[in-house]
Amino acid sequence: MKNQSLLIVDDEVNVIKSLKRLLLNEDYTIYSANSGAEGLELLENNVIGVVMSDQRMPEMDGITFLESVRQRYPYTVRIILTAHASLDSAIAAIRHARLYDYLIKPWSENVLLNTLAKAFEYHNLIVDKKRLEQKVHEQNDELKHINTNLEAMVSQRTEQLQEAVEEGILMLATAAEANDDDTGDHVKRIQSLTQAICIELGMTSAKAEEIGFFSMMHDVGKIHTPDSILKKPGSLDAEEWKIMKDHSAAGELILGNKPFYKIAREIARSHHERWDGKGYPDGLKGDAIPLPARIVNVADVFDALTHKRVYKPAWPVAQALDEMRKMSGENFDPDVANAFFALIDTGKFKVSE
Repeated sequence: MKNQSLLIVDDEVNVIKSLKRLLLNEDYTIYSANSGAEGLELLENNVIGVVMSDQRMPEMDGITFLESVRQRYPYTVRIILTAHASLDSAIAAIRHARLYDYLIKPWSENVLLNTLAKAFEYHNLIVDKKRLEQKVHEQNDELKHINTNLEAMVSQRTEQLQEAVEEGILMLATAAEANDDDTGDHVKRIQSLTQAICIELGMTSAKAEEIGFFSMMHDVGKIHTPDSILKKPGSLDAEEWKIMKDHSAAGELILGNKPFYKIAREIARSHHERWDGKGYPDGLKGDAIPLPARIVNVADVFDALTHKRVYKPAWPVAQALDEMRKMSGENFDPDVANAFFALIDTGKFKVSE
């Protein structure tokens, strides 16, 4: 709602009466005071849009009064009435007090009406602007609050989804290993050693954690391998060995085609490839083998050698390391193998037997 409240301050009663008569047909709510002190009291109890004050008044002159109004009610528009004789000094004071305008006594009716109309328009524009700014500020605060809550909710939901994905992957990996590992801890050991090798190779902790996480899926294809083969205590014949090797390609298929599982698919398919090109399923050689698969190859062989299987007893760590040193450059990427040996030799990675 537009403010149309006008306060006239003048120590001469006749001046106030004259102004009220002039403004009788205007849509203003008019308040009047005979002194600056009385005017300030009216301002304290009423919302005034425009104040028009005489310059020369006893006790408190108009400039002093209007300066006080500016300090207390900065949105109230201030106009001063001044005589021709004191116009120059009044204009200087107007600039100092930052008044909206001045009117000269005796005033021109049209000039006065026009000045007041523009003063109220200016006041209401200021109030509307401040109201909009406040509303925007409040809405921004509300949006910040909503965004904070949303970020918390998204973060919590993302964490829950991540936990669900990790739990699902661990369950699937454990299920795949259930018939090939009596303890069910193989996938966790592979994850831990793979991550340690990645760090030793200079990868970031985040990248190492990612590869370690997906390493748990390296043998997921064994879900399709018959128990008669996985649990066979002796050597596999040619047909059985062919079926066993199929678990690499099967694992890749199980992991689908989503970008999220790209590293997991590389590991599942290629962790039995050899550096010299004599591995399976594709006979890849050297750097053509994805790095995550080369790393898991080393971790998987070490864990298989040092832990009991249905077809073999656990090897002592020293014997396993001697055998793996011979395999570097043939079965293993030499750089990956050297990182692994450094971990073991320096004690950075504690072997669990």
